[in-house]
Amino acid sequence: MSSIQYNLIRAIKTLTPVSESATLDAEVLLGTALNKDRAYLRAWPEQAISAEQLALFNQHLEQRLQGIPLAYITGYREFWSRDFKVNTHVLIPRHDTELIIELCLKRIPRNTALKIVDLGTGSGIIAVTLAAERPKLDVSACDIQEEALVIARLNAKKHHVSRIKFYQSNWFDSLPETRFDYIISNPPYIAADDPHLRRGDLRFEPQTALVSSKQGLHDIEQIIDISRQHLNPQGYLIIEHSYTQKTQVKALFKQFEYQHIETFLDLSGNPRVTCGQWLSPNTNATHSLTMHATPQELTIPRRLMQQLLHAAQETPELEACGLISAINNIPCICYPIKNVSKQPQTHFQLDTKQQITAFAHMRNLGETLFGIFHSHPTGPATPSKTDIQLAAYPEALHFIISLDTKGVLELRCFKITDALTQEITLNITD
Repeated sequence: MSSIQYNLIRAIKTLTPVSESATLDAEVLLGTALNKDRAYLRAWPEQAISAEQLALFNQHLEQRLQGIPLAYITGYREFWSRDFKVNTHVLIPRHDTELIIELCLKRIPRNTALKIVDLGTGSGIIAVTLAAERPKLDVSACDIQEEALVIARLNAKKHHVSRIKFYQSNWFDSLPETRFDYIISNPPYIAADDPHLRRGDLRFEPQTALVSSKQGLHDIEQIIDISRQHLNPQGYLIIEHSYTQKTQVKALFKQFEYQHIETFLDLSGNPRVTCGQWLSPNTNATHSLTMHATPQELTIPRRLMQQLLHAAQETPELEACGLISAINNIPCICYPIKNVSKQPQTHFQLDTKQQITAFAHMRNLGETLFGIFHSHPTGPATPSKTDIQLAAYPEALHFIISLDTKGVLELRCFKITDALTQEITLNITD
């Protein structure tokens, strides 16, 4: 029997001409054959390996020499700190796709019940990760290939996520669910003549999950178009794409009348994911909250403003009182800023539809709507006395409700930008 160290040195020398990560490859392959992690290999270099383990290692080594991806040889790939099963029926998870997870987790509070769908789920990395990280999500996932769904279901079971609903479907064609708050997809986006398809791991991955017509934009365009019929008002579409497709993808979002379109960079600094919000043309303007082209303006429904003022008026001690909104349809919570932990909380309820529209929009801006009630006998309030509290929520909009010299309640809106207080004009709609 030969040792771990001897076989690692042999494998590294063999793999160096064909792999840029020969040491990593050798350690992973030997660790798989021994059912041990890489730390074990380094801790026990003189440990002997059995004939059966050596035969399996040599088999894996030969496969890697042929160019077969490491993930397909070992049968797994790490994604968002979890191991996912993979085979040749699904794409190999890549860390660039973790950007989708990061964006979703920033936008979706942990205990919020929303409906999402993962289009073209493949191994299920997006659906399973989001379901594991946000336990109250209602998650659906589809793929046109049943072989891919077999792997996705295994990954859901492996990570103890039982509530995902999997469907064999060409995008939305066979989905029983009709409306979602989030539609997420990492679709095929590589052009058929792209030379990268003949290099590296892409040679072995399923072409149906990689290649799309119209220079890689056909499936992206189809999803952006059809998703309008399946998004709830104020819902989001999030799509991964090639780093070369930013301009075309944003143009498609704009063409199909999405709002608040943004493109986000992956770990390498390349534009990788684009997101757009769908505001239904039929949305009642009275209940919507919209940012204008200039960031210094905010349109707010009169009823919402009146209820904020009423809540301040009903507050027993107006001096230095704060309001932190809840997300979606959870009641607002009003409490004194000073000695928060020692003070009782006072609740007041906004109309549910107003909360869903107004506070969802606030969440998009920074996940927090923060209001400060205080009285100023000498004149209307300014944020100068409350900058400490405001600075605690730098990405939020801040409403200051003050009592002027004539006893009139006033509502003003501010935002902290680079530690500077900036007033935002409020436009009131009926």
